[in-house]
Amino acid sequence: MESRSRKQKQESDSPLDTLRIERTQLTQDELAMRCGIPRATYQRWISGKTEARLTMSQLKNLCRELNIDRIDELPSDFGPPKR
Repeated sequence: MESRSRKQKQESDSPLDTLRIERTQLTQDELAMRCGIPRATYQRWISGKTEARLTMSQLKNLCRELNIDRIDELPSDFGPPKR
């Protein structure tokens, strides 16, 4: 049975979370776990509360999971645009 969140159309102000929605079928929790990123850390990144500081392993895993071939395809800032 699909989770409720997967049935609803997802949207995000975060460029990173938008990539997750567009390129995968993963939830935030699943992507974070596969990349070795604590869930709370991922959520702070996409909310703009903290700046992402990834390890090389996390960066490689994130690019693999999001099907990113070139580092410039990854957004410079993971949080929502500053207003």
